Amino acid sequence: MKLREALREYEKIKEDVKKQRQKIAEKYTKTSKEIVSKILKNLEKLEQKELPKKVDPRLARIVEVEKERYITALRNMVKKIENIEDVKKILPEISKFHVAHGRHLLLVFEKEVYEINALLKSLSKEYSAYLEEINKVGIENVKAKELLKELEDLKSHIKEEERSKENLMTQLKRLQEQIEELENKPEFKALKESEEKLRREISQKEIKIRSKVSKLQKPIKRMRMPDATAREFLKDSAYAIHHPEEFLKLLDKIKDNLDKKYKKTAEWAKTNLVKESQELNAMKERLTKIEEKLSTFIGEEEAKKREIEELKKKIQEKEEKIRSFKKQIHELEEELRKSISKLERILGEKIERS
Repeated sequence: MKLREALREYEKIKEDVKKQRQKIAEKYTKTSKEIVSKILKNLEKLEQKELPKKVDPRLARIVEVEKERYITALRNMVKKIENIEDVKKILPEISKFHVAHGRHLLLVFEKEVYEINALLKSLSKEYSAYLEEINKVGIENVKAKELLKELEDLKSHIKEEERSKENLMTQLKRLQEQIEELENKPEFKALKESEEKLRREISQKEIKIRSKVSKLQKPIKRMRMPDATAREFLKDSAYAIHHPEEFLKLLDKIKDNLDKKYKKTAEWAKTNLVKESQELNAMKERLTKIEEKLSTFIGEEEAKKREIEELKKKIQEKEEKIRSFKKQIHELEEELRKSISKLERILGEKIERS
């Protein structure tokens, strides 16, 4: 038997069981309401019954109060019973009620209270009989239909998430291609090459100048000069590059105190430092202009890279969602397998899933 057909058969049986249980409930509702009616009548009789004259006056006052409370409380309880299932809710209330009420009442109205108690016991027995009969008419709960719907929904969600992931992947590929196109533009490549070349040249020139002038740090240090220019130069030899005029003035002050090997360096500085420094500044200005032109390209490239990172994050979230759905499908498939086995036991037939 196919699963869809088996589910239809199960629903028919379930409906039949429901009808049978309704009939049983109706039958016991009728009998329980008859008992309730008798209890209410007995309560009315008790309400109208006068206290015997021979009863002790103190006991009589207690019984009068207890009688009124007993009748009101019990009447309110049993009036709540509309059907057999209501009996289940009321029985625990009645049990508690009997523990707390009727002790003194029983001394005076023993017969009446016993009659009411007998009816309450009948009500309890009626509910027990109902349970016994209703439990014979039942059917295991099979959730195969609901599970199939859940599986269908999950598979639909997976397809939706996979389509969404594919769209994101397409956007990602397009952005990666755009970055590649940008990086392959002749103007961009030329500017990048110029920038790298100029950075190397600037670095080499700075190293060359500093290696020359730094030789003068040793003799200047030995002179222990209080001069501010000397202090700055001793801290960093690059000071000579950034402030060539001040440095040359310093050299003029100390040239006569320099040894022969340092005088040659000082002469080099006097002849070349200003020119070298100017050339270096000119190179840095050219580099700034190149960087300004490059910034447009780089800004665009960085914006696209940020978009790529966002897309990768979204793709990862989609993949995690898909994995979660697949895990749920696996769990539901196992639950469905157990549900089909249950259905096979109920129908007594082998069931094919497809």
